[in-house]
This record gives sequence, C-alpha cells and structure tokens, in this order.
Amino acid sequence: MRVMICNQKGGVGKTTTAANLGAALARAGGGRVLLVDLDPQMHLTASLGLAGTEGVWTVADWLAGRPGRPASVPGEADLWLVPGAPEPVDMPEGSADPAMCGADWLVIDAPPNWSGAIARLMQGADLVLCPLEPDFLGLQGLNRLLRTMQAAGLDWSRLRLLATRVSDRLAVHREVRARLAERFGESFLPVAIRTSVKLAEAPGRGRTIFTHAPGSTGAADHAELARLLMQDGRRARRKGTKA
Repeated sequence: MRVMICNQKGGVGKTTTAANLGAALARAGGGRVLLVDLDPQMHLTASLGLAGTEGVWTVADWLAGRPGRPASVPGEADLWLVPGAPEPVDMPEGSADPAMCGADWLVIDAPPNWSGAIARLMQGADLVLCPLEPDFLGLQGLNRLLRTMQAAGLDWSRLRLLATRVSDRLAVHREVRARLAERFGESFLPVAIRTSVKLAEAPGRGRTIFTHAPGSTGAADHAELARLLMQDGRRARRKGTKA
C-alpha cells in the first residue's frame, strides 16, 4: 500500500503523522514499512534521529531510481526511512514509480508546496491522507488541496481526512469535525489525533511516540489510525482481486 501524506498548509502535523503512523503499522503486523522524507526541510529525517544520514542515499536517489539502501529507524523493527535531501527534488515525467524497496507499506511525507513530483507520486498512491486542524484555517487549506488535485486531474476517491491537534474542549473543533463528517462521509476518518505534549516531545528525542511514551493518548490515536488504514488496505486488495 502506498500512502501519501499531503496538505498544502504547513503546521498541521504531517511529519508527526508520518513517523507515528509508520511505527504503528509496523507494530500492528503491517510488515515492512518504508517512510519517505520528501520535504527539503528534512524534519522527518531529523525527528527519527537520522539527521546524519542525508549525505548517503537520499530521496533524490530514490526518485531517480538509483540503487541504495534505506536507513533503519532506531528502536523500531520493520520501520525504514528514505532520508530527505536539502534541495527540492523532482521526478521526471514518464519515469517509473520509485521502488518500494521490499516494503509492504510506503508512507510519503510530502512538503506543503505542490510540484510535478508530488502530482505523479499522488497519482500512484493508494491513499492520500490529509491531516488538518479542525478550524477555519484548516478548512481553507483543505479547500486549496481539493482545488489543486482537481486542476491536476486527480480524483478525490482515495482522499482520507484526518483531524489532528484536536481538543474536544474547543467548540470550533467539535463543529468543524461535524461539518467534515457530514460533507465527506467515510473519507473523514473517525479517529482524531488529540493534542499532546508527548507527541510534541518525541521528535526532539529522535523517537516515535511508541518508544517515547507508549501509554500516551498519542500512541493510542496513531495505533487506531493504523488499524483503520489497514482495514482500508484490505478492502482495496479485495476489490483488486475481484476486478
């Protein structure tokens, strides 16, 4: 399964979602999970304690089809990373889909900008996961992504929306989540990633939430997200088999 995590609005928790979803999938028996740091800021690489690997084999090599080996994520069995590159990278039109490197799940952390590489990788994705904070600005970012996808000829059927940084004490969060559920139905995931000090701490220690605070709400929320996406994946495979 190929999952692209994308939102053209920054600060919505894309990198946090990528790191912890990847770990949750591996821990839930999803098999070998490959994370890809597509953002030149390389926050995913740094948050997993692998900032010193960017000079070896990076996402630029991966997109170009050059052979190499992903980096193993410390403390996480079956979780691997294609480290980021400090310059924006592209995927030449007509090039083959980058290799899965033997992975069962591919999770791509995309930058907030749009490019030809993002469009082509999204075209090949089984799911496009859009994390968003459920407030007015979050809705603006979602609408921008929907318009961009439509202009690029990418349908919304594979889009899944994930509420992040959620606080049920905020009326606006409750109201926006209800609106999203009404408008998008099953495409709006029933799990929410609650705001959490432990989630904010983990990247600074180079860890996922499961090695930093396994009993936290952040760990529970990402484990539930992985369970839902694994169900989605099984349904997709059954449809493919019937076809």
